[in-house]
Amino acid sequence: MLRSLQSRLLVSMALLIAVPLLVMTIVGNVVYARGMDEQATAFSVEMLAEVHSNIESYVHTVDQVIEYLARDEDILRFLRLKDSYAPDRVEAETMARRQMWRFEEIHPSLIGGMLIAGENELYVSNELYRATRYPLTRDAWYQSAVDANGERILISHPMGRNLRSYRSMALSDVVSVVRAVKDPENGALIGVICVDMLTGEIEARVSDIKLGKTGYVFVQDQAGEIVYAPVNETVYRVRAEDEQSIQTIHGERYQILKAHSDVTGWDTVGVFRIGEEIGAVRELRRYTLLLALASIVLAIFVSMSFSISFTRPIKQLARLMGDAETGDLEVRFEDRNAPTEISALGQSFNSMIGKMRELLALVVKQQREKRHAEIRTLQAQIKPHFLYNTLDTIRWMAQERDAPEIGEMVGALTRLFRISLSRGREIIPLAEEATHVESYLYIQKVRYEDKLEYSIDIPESLHDMMVIKLILQPLVENAIYHGIKQKRGTGHIWVVARRREDMLVFTVKDDGAGMSPETCERLNRELSDDDALPESGYGIFNVNNRIRLSYGNGYGLHYDINELGGITVTLTCPATDAIPGRDDDGKGELE
Repeated sequence: MLRSLQSRLLVSMALLIAVPLLVMTIVGNVVYARGMDEQATAFSVEMLAEVHSNIESYVHTVDQVIEYLARDEDILRFLRLKDSYAPDRVEAETMARRQMWRFEEIHPSLIGGMLIAGENELYVSNELYRATRYPLTRDAWYQSAVDANGERILISHPMGRNLRSYRSMALSDVVSVVRAVKDPENGALIGVICVDMLTGEIEARVSDIKLGKTGYVFVQDQAGEIVYAPVNETVYRVRAEDEQSIQTIHGERYQILKAHSDVTGWDTVGVFRIGEEIGAVRELRRYTLLLALASIVLAIFVSMSFSISFTRPIKQLARLMGDAETGDLEVRFEDRNAPTEISALGQSFNSMIGKMRELLALVVKQQREKRHAEIRTLQAQIKPHFLYNTLDTIRWMAQERDAPEIGEMVGALTRLFRISLSRGREIIPLAEEATHVESYLYIQKVRYEDKLEYSIDIPESLHDMMVIKLILQPLVENAIYHGIKQKRGTGHIWVVARRREDMLVFTVKDDGAGMSPETCERLNRELSDDDALPESGYGIFNVNNRIRLSYGNGYGLHYDINELGGITVTLTCPATDAIPGRDDDGKGELE
């Protein structure tokens, strides 16, 4: 069944549509689900970065407050008191408390209390007070600040300290920020500053963040203690050890993301359940499959219609070709409902049949004229021999009547014609080419008398080199008609041949009228361009093209203005040895 074009088109188009749709349905759902997970992960990472950036900002604000207090003269004055009996103790406490109140008014939602405890066992605060008479210098938070040697320490949920707040706040509502203070005059430790940072700002930033449908964010300190976490039964079961991990809690798989802050040392942890969007993926898969099935049914129907409309005119065209093959050249393709491309093919078929009829008529006509052409060809073949024999007769008659100049002139013309034909050969020895150009120059010398002088320098060692025939005479002719003839007085032409390694170099030099540099440049440009149309000098372009077609574009002609004011044309071609067994006696053409 699949051997017919119609069946192949139907099956091919159905598969072409069905396979991509099924692949897209399957792969698309997988990619969509994976993309949603990746998007959720990327969104969660961005949210975690934003959360711990805000926390770092809050801590940085508290650091600035502590830094200012540690440098304030009123605070330093209080910390430098010797004991509680110092006469200016009350005034120093009042000024220090005023500084703390000022910062609390600036940051009421961030600072829940400030306390300054000195090595002199005195302390001053705006919201905090000592719960027992036990010295604050022995509290763990105080010793931690001293051990940190001036570095800031964060203490989440500061339990067990000897401090109470006038506000009704639980220890989970604050994070203590403590730092030791050194006397700038001598560097000695003189106390510790403690600022209770409210976690309400952190809670406000974190509680509104939802990762997926049920995901959440919590913050833990460097010891793994929870700084803030929403109410969720899975919080205390999460182990945030790596930046990304997957954990199973209560039979559900959760994606755990952790962002660490180098400023606070805390971790912001995001938790969301994997596969929360699986319902949307299943719904998408269902609709995609239904759409794919509908598309396949429609594709089969369209494929059937298209294959029938496509193959019907092709079958008709095949039948017409069979009729034409049997000799019926009157058939024509006339299906106007065929597709444009097949209609064009049918018109080409009609045109081909028409041309075949014309060719058959032309063949009949040519067969009739062939015999007449053969007769004319036989008649034309005797003309060159008749011309050579006639010229030879004239030469001997001139010698018998004591007219050697005429005889020599006729002999030169005979040699010129003989070498021009060369028995149909295109490649001749350089000796014959030299004889040809010398005969031509002799005839022109007789014609122009004292107007023309010439000299030919072609060493005998080069006579056996093989060259394309008639390459020097057009150059000499061009030099005479465009150089010597245009000059007043006698002109001279030099024809020189030399061998340079594997190349023959010919120069035809004259001292004639010459040409302008622009004309010379244009001429060389046209000679190097295979598509250029010459404005004049068809003979030299013929020579140049024959050389380039035979040997390549690296050879040919080049024109230069010489020191005599005339023109020097240089011809280059490969140096090729004579062909063994050649017949160069030059007499065969006259026989």
